Amino acid sequence: MFVAAALAACTTSAPLPASQEEMVFSAVASHSVKNIITTTNYPLDEPFIVEAVYYSNGDDSAEGETFITQDTVRYSFDKALWKSDGEYFWPKKGKLVFYAGSPILPNVTVSPDSGVEADWSIPTEAETETDLCFARTVESCEAHSSMVPIVFNHALSQICFKARTVKNYSSSYKEGNLIQANQITMVLDSVKMRSILSEGHFTQRPRGWDVNPDVKSGYTVFDKPEGQELKCDRYDNPILSPIGTMLMVPQTLSEDAVIEEWHHAVVRSSVTDSSTGSIVSDNTYTIPGSTVIQISKYCERWIMDFKYTIRLIVGLDEPSTLAVAVTDWTETKEIIIGDE
Repeated sequence: MFVAAALAACTTSAPLPASQEEMVFSAVASHSVKNIITTTNYPLDEPFIVEAVYYSNGDDSAEGETFITQDTVRYSFDKALWKSDGEYFWPKKGKLVFYAGSPILPNVTVSPDSGVEADWSIPTEAETETDLCFARTVESCEAHSSMVPIVFNHALSQICFKARTVKNYSSSYKEGNLIQANQITMVLDSVKMRSILSEGHFTQRPRGWDVNPDVKSGYTVFDKPEGQELKCDRYDNPILSPIGTMLMVPQTLSEDAVIEEWHHAVVRSSVTDSSTGSIVSDNTYTIPGSTVIQISKYCERWIMDFKYTIRLIVGLDEPSTLAVAVTDWTETKEIIIGDE
């Protein structure tokens, strides 16, 4: 049976009137502590923390009583639902306001006053990135859901990187009996970001970030010895290739926030005598290239709970450029910043 917890901003310590119906939870959102899931599936093996406040008269602008204090909610595979470590039973009347945070880390707290709070920094190693999530749910005790619906929002910005070549640079020329064929393969070698704000304090109530303007970091988006060949389809349309996804602190991008990319072109130039079919010459060589691109020229800011797809367009004879698309977290709809 539930026993009333310590009071918060309340003058009575009487136990809350309770029914015999135990409280359980459901959880949805894109979240992972080891990588980034872009669906609405919350991983069943990842617990979260919950705080709840009870308002006996149903007015959540008045003083309330602490009902759950930073308890852990885990998925029960036996019962196929989410349960808190402690047992809680629904009050017969009134209102409950729930605050939930994920992941469970020492620097992530939940309280009735501020909701989820976190001192956060973005690691330089992509595989250690963590998706910081928060939720608020209001339930009537008399007409509550069968499960408390915890719907997480994302406190960070998701930055997805893709790359393509400008065009198919391969060509052939004929002069007399001689045919020169230039087969050109564009290869992306490395992509890095520099001078990105990487540390701040997040608060759910009021919602927002206090970003540290003095802490900037560099991040490797893509770096493989074999590189990434940038191809075109059979109609010579460049194909976009995913090269990495990262989570970043929401921020206004400064002028010194840049993307640096390195690439090379493999050129095989051959000359064939069409009258005899013999190869006159056949040479292969590489042309290295790189570009530094100011991100704010294409995207001024990153906003929490949005997905930014940065398309790197790699050129051979011309500097590489960017194109940026803004969508919701799961990429189900395109969003024009300013309407959020």
